[in-house]
Parts: sequence; structure tokens; C-alpha cells
Amino acid sequence: MTSAPPKDQSVCIHVTAQRKADEIEAALVRNGLNVHHCPTITTTPVLEDQDLLEVTREIIRVHPDLLVVTTGVGFRGWMSAAESAGLKEELTRSLRGAMIVARGAKARGAVVGEGLETAWVSPEETAADVAEHLRGLDMAGRSVVVQHHGMGADGLDDVVRSLGGTVTSVVTYRYAPATNTTDIDRSIRESVTGRPVGVLFTSAGGAEAWLDRASTAEIDALTRLSAVGTTGLFAVGSVTAQPLVDAGLTPIIPHRFRLGTLLKKVIEWSEGFPGEHVQGEES
Repeated sequence: MTSAPPKDQSVCIHVTAQRKADEIEAALVRNGLNVHHCPTITTTPVLEDQDLLEVTREIIRVHPDLLVVTTGVGFRGWMSAAESAGLKEELTRSLRGAMIVARGAKARGAVVGEGLETAWVSPEETAADVAEHLRGLDMAGRSVVVQHHGMGADGLDDVVRSLGGTVTSVVTYRYAPATNTTDIDRSIRESVTGRPVGVLFTSAGGAEAWLDRASTAEIDALTRLSAVGTTGLFAVGSVTAQPLVDAGLTPIIPHRFRLGTLLKKVIEWSEGFPGEHVQGEES
């Protein structure tokens, strides 16, 4: 584990992510910050899921007209599952004839990495932007495959059906709330003390799970403290930030929805501590 003398013992960043947690910690510790892990959701690959393999065989048979790729890690996971089952070559051949839409640069990179081409990439990197693009296409009677992130509904299946298309859903990772909530509860308690504390979110589901553990009094305190910047609630993008915004909190979002840009925001915040150190409420 990476370690370095902290710049200020009072500054701590709580990381709610499970994936890339070590990478995040190393970057922050190099800059003298204290890091505590409090994963709010667990990610489980379903590479041997028989339902996934059955769906894959059906897609190979159908030769879809359109493929929507929402996450790079999910698409690569699907390809890995197909490869393990001896289906990758057939799947790639089937997808080669489809128009491929990607929800952002990472999704596009995964597609290109498999020797396929994208017809359109969402500049906003959101499901809403993808849905708007789909509404501009002739979907009637078309066969559409949507690779989902696995963390709740994104509405894309419903959009395809409303436009007259038939949809097949592919989920390669399952998400579930963390069973050990001790570290999550600690992160919330420390976030409402009025001392400079940061909490880092990389997914909307993770943000929702964190908020679910907070009491009404703690949400009230977070509303005040995040507004003045004493508590830094860092979200990797607008989609991740939405549950925080819906709860009345003030998240800090980088101008580019990238993890590296987010970490720079965290470091900048730790050096300046904007706002007053207002005393929060604990329950």
C-alpha cells in the first residue's frame, strides 16, 4: 500500500468506489492526503452466467441492426464471457454488421479494441444523450442490443420499444449494496463534523447507496457544509452527481468527466479548503 506523510492530519478523503480504489488511493496519497475506503456497492462479474451466454447465442443468431454500448468495462466483460464459452468469434462477426452507438470515449475504446467501429459516440457520455440520439433514428422493426451497466435502469430499453424496435439486454456486471456498512457510516459521521473532509463518488449507484445510510440530520448538515465547500462531495460526472443534487447537496464535478480530472479537483480542494469550517450536526 502506498504511503506518504500527510499534509494535514485533519484532511481525509473517503473513497466510495470498489473498482480502481487502489489507483485512486495511490494518486491521493502521493499528494499527502489521508485516504479511507468505504465502498458502497460491490461489483460482481457474471462471466459464467448462463443467462448471459443464452442471450449471447441469441444475438449471434439474430445479427442485430444496432448495438448500444454503455460502458467499456461492461463490453469487455461481455467479450471475455463470450471468449470463455468459445463464442467470441461468432459474436464479433454478428456485431460487425450492426450500427454501433457508444456512450462516451471509454465505451468507444472498448469497441475499437475488439476490431469494431462506432457510428456515433455520445459527447455528453450520458444515457439521456444516447436516448436523444436514438429518437432521431428509424427504429421501427429493428433489432437492437443494449449493453447495460448493471446498476439499475437507464431507460434505454424503453426508448427503443417506444420507437418500435425490439430490444435485447446484455448485463455483464451485477451491482449490490455493500454488506459491511461500518466504513460507510464512519465516512458520513466525519463528513458532518465541520472539519474539511472529502467523499469521492464514481457512480450514481454508489452515491445513492451512500445517501441511503445518512440520517435526515446528517443530510441537513451535508447540505450546509457542501454548499460552503468544507465537505467536498466529488462526483466524476453529472450522472454520478445527480443523486447528490436531488438530495439538495452541492457536489464538485470536473469539467471533463474523467477520473484523473476528478482527482485533480480533490487535490486542489485539499490545498485551498474553500468556505468556512462550519460546525455540522452528528446523529
